[in-house]
Amino acid sequence: MSDWYKYLNIERDEHEDQLDMERVDAILFWGLAFIVLAIPLIARVHIGDFISPSITQTDVLDTGKKADVFTYYKFIVFLVSTAFLSLVFLYKVFVLNYQIPKTKINIALAVLAVCLTLSAVLAPYKTLALYGMYDRHEGTITYLCYLMLFFIASNIRYTLRRIQWLIYCFTPFVIMNAILGIVNFFGYDVLKLHWVQNLLYSSLPEGAKLAQGSRFLATINHGNYVSGISAFFIALFSYLTIFEKRLWRKIVNGLFASLAFAMLLSSLASSGFVTLVLMSPLFIYMFVKAEQKKTAVLSSLVLVVAFVAIYIPFVKHNSRVWDETIGFFIPYNPFQQHHQQEAALDEAIMDIKQIAGNITKKVVSGSLAYADEQEYKLPELPGPGIAPGSGRAFIWEKALELISEKPFLGYGLDTFPYFFNQDDPEKNSNLGEGYSVIVDKPHNMYIGMAFGAGIVALSALVVVIAGGLIQLLRSVHVRLNAYVAALSAGLMAYAIQGMFNDSIIGTAVFFWVGLGVSIGFSRITTKQISQR
Repeated sequence: MSDWYKYLNIERDEHEDQLDMERVDAILFWGLAFIVLAIPLIARVHIGDFISPSITQTDVLDTGKKADVFTYYKFIVFLVSTAFLSLVFLYKVFVLNYQIPKTKINIALAVLAVCLTLSAVLAPYKTLALYGMYDRHEGTITYLCYLMLFFIASNIRYTLRRIQWLIYCFTPFVIMNAILGIVNFFGYDVLKLHWVQNLLYSSLPEGAKLAQGSRFLATINHGNYVSGISAFFIALFSYLTIFEKRLWRKIVNGLFASLAFAMLLSSLASSGFVTLVLMSPLFIYMFVKAEQKKTAVLSSLVLVVAFVAIYIPFVKHNSRVWDETIGFFIPYNPFQQHHQQEAALDEAIMDIKQIAGNITKKVVSGSLAYADEQEYKLPELPGPGIAPGSGRAFIWEKALELISEKPFLGYGLDTFPYFFNQDDPEKNSNLGEGYSVIVDKPHNMYIGMAFGAGIVALSALVVVIAGGLIQLLRSVHVRLNAYVAALSAGLMAYAIQGMFNDSIIGTAVFFWVGLGVSIGFSRITTKQISQR
């Protein structure tokens, strides 16, 4: 009986398959929209057991109960969402016979996935490489999910309306984190609110409590990440403000660009501002491509006035805002009073004297047996200081030395703190935080990939990102679509800020989903133009 079925030729209704394909694409799109809408906003205390791969005699890296606020629940929801969308996409491919286009980006994506898998299998600390650190969860599983979401997003048919909806899904993150950043910047502690406490933690285990001085500054890990992702949103919404034709949309997008700028200032970190400065050539190129140049110039001037109006009260409240923005390029700070500068200098000198005195005291007290030796000299330890890029140059140098020892498959993603020499005496003279600071990440998305999965993986990552951005810029060059141009600007900002920051779940989903959606949409529009 079973042999009879092989002679059946079941005809498929192409029209029905096309309708099913559209329904599946709708499910996939709204699944991606949910990911960028919800996951970056998730923040809740999780306390769990962490098994360290080695004994370091530091509370941060050793085995024990560890608390996390920003990544554990993001990771769980992210994993479940990606698994669901992957099953739906497999249905689209194997049941509805969707033909995956053969592109160089897809080949590079496959190479990157293979390298990531091999790096986890061969990593010295496999479990850690698979899941990542307890307060980051940026291991191999997370990165493979990024690649899967990008692949799914680039193989969906989009309308302009859906692109607009995707961008609207970014706005809750901007609103929430701008509010948190502004109120905390001006001195209000939102953790005093009872309902905020209930959102973050309904109860804590016995003996556990929040550290003194804790503040809820954002829904992602650190101000550096807030600054970096702010550049993404400033570029995105600024371009929409300049090139959108409808007035009410210009106003709305200008409002979100202004909120993102306030978010950048409140982060008190420089990576986002430096990214925007490095993107200035792209701003000029987009102006050249603008159809209505007078309107674009007028919109830009209004936006600049809004940014200045936000900047002045921020910098007057805290002069460090200047140091982290314009002061990154111009050392003099006109908003810092002269006596404050003198006081800061005196305080720094006192700190140096105190540190030198403590070091001398410890060395001499431990060396009394050698006091009669005339040739004995006190060891010269490095004095306090900060390397270029807030210490990043020092970390990058040490990371590159580690990469040179295992260049092909790396050490495993998110295992950096266990291979970096935490006892290096040069930390004090390069990181500005003393000898006890733990270096747990390379502060560079690309160096992090080379360290975790090797040079081949880094090359594949660069091909995927650069290839995708080049494809988008070509699409914009052929036909300037405001939304594709805006997404291209935001994605380029993220790629640039990746040179100063690491990848985290709370911000990486914007990039990988946005890049995939942009490539999918540009592929459709390019095909339509060629058919015409």
